Amino acid sequence: MNALPNTRPFQMRAANERAALAQQVPAAVPIKPSVPVPQLPPSEAPMQGPAHKQLADQLHLTHGAHNALSFPLSQFQGEWTGVGFNMIFRPRPFDATKTKFDFANPNGPNDNILELNLTKEQWSFGQTLGSIANRGLGAQQDIFLGGIPYLQTVQNVTNPLTGLGDKDIKNPDEPDAGLHFEPGVWLFCPPSGPNAASIARMGCVPHGTSFTAQGLVPAETKTDKTPLGGTQGKPIFEKLDTTPFRLHDPDSKVEFADTFKSMTADVNTLREPSNLGPFAKKGTINPDIIKNPNLVLKAVTDLQRIQETISFSVSTGPPQAQLNGGGTSNISFLAGPQARQPFPPPSSTTSTTKTASALFPTNSNPGLHDNPNAHADFLTNRWWIYSVLYDVPVGTTGMKPNDTRELSAVLPPNCRAPAPRFHITAAREIKPDETLQVPGFQMQYSQTVNLNFGPREIGVLTWPHVSVATLVPTRAQPFTVSSLK
Repeated sequence: MNALPNTRPFQMRAANERAALAQQVPAAVPIKPSVPVPQLPPSEAPMQGPAHKQLADQLHLTHGAHNALSFPLSQFQGEWTGVGFNMIFRPRPFDATKTKFDFANPNGPNDNILELNLTKEQWSFGQTLGSIANRGLGAQQDIFLGGIPYLQTVQNVTNPLTGLGDKDIKNPDEPDAGLHFEPGVWLFCPPSGPNAASIARMGCVPHGTSFTAQGLVPAETKTDKTPLGGTQGKPIFEKLDTTPFRLHDPDSKVEFADTFKSMTADVNTLREPSNLGPFAKKGTINPDIIKNPNLVLKAVTDLQRIQETISFSVSTGPPQAQLNGGGTSNISFLAGPQARQPFPPPSSTTSTTKTASALFPTNSNPGLHDNPNAHADFLTNRWWIYSVLYDVPVGTTGMKPNDTRELSAVLPPNCRAPAPRFHITAAREIKPDETLQVPGFQMQYSQTVNLNFGPREIGVLTWPHVSVATLVPTRAQPFTVSSLK
């Protein structure tokens, strides 16, 4: 969730780290995909018909009597790679005796640094964990969860010279290349008694934060009219507002609308990169994107031919009518100094001699009078899974029936998304320079983590930390060009 400065590039160590991790926990983080990535029907085939039924059968993965990888997690298989954007306000230590916290500072309050990153990232989904038995008690019946482990890694590729995400991170001595490393598990929780079907993401971040985020299965959006079960057409993205606000008071964003100049100024010493000029010219980072990072995702899908969309979300938020549980957990350093009291609290039935020795924090989460260090308080994460129609040029040599070739999609101009590769099999003759219309998979996510920190002069603030990315399968997706033309 937080940026990881001064780490060596993950790309130079990925193979060794993954192998070591697999040896330590072979059942939890296998790297081999559980099943081959399902093949989308040829573009000439109708959305309804035998090809659609075959795809639906492939997506219905069952383990014994229990579906361990159900909708909407069906596409979490194999390895994915992508590009994105990350923004995070980091605490900036200062000497309060020499440097006053001053809103009149031309750069804004000097207790924070706004870090902006253009990113590359990888997601690896391991083998399904089968039926995970959860034993009920009394009226609550046993349930069997479906689970799949994942490993997420993110690198910083921000290039201040070009304004693009083309920084070379192959040099093992390059600082600040590795941003994020997160092992975890996705779970499918079937309905049980009063509990509706839900999904959960459990993750662990080396900064010292672990979390469980939950969400209801969007069963009302599942349809039989599309191959993946999603809705036809493009997604609708929520408008984000990354302005910091007072702890427990999101409405106070209005109070700080013009406070943090690092969000709007062309040049600002409390921001990395300081100069936004090269990025604004290329359209990769500007004040609008800083304020609403979901614009990065929208800029991609606006240029694409989206055939269908699956959308779902999870969060660590407070209990809902149909969900209870979830949350974040932080190490002591992140929680920071907290107000303390004897424990258990003195009462008329508790002897004071039992409460005089130990002092404990007044709250498991930082309060208004505490002083946390980037305490991760809340996470919300939305995903979109797509079928996208891509242009795939065959090249000057053409293809004969039964020929097989690996080809790459060509993206629309100014579309900042990874270009997927396809394993094309010809069932008919394909002429030289022909451009195929090939459907393929794509995923996007938007994640917001609320970090709490701030000087005592104004009280603790909540600082939105947002990451967004567009992902495609790392391996070539199989596709057979229909003999019908």
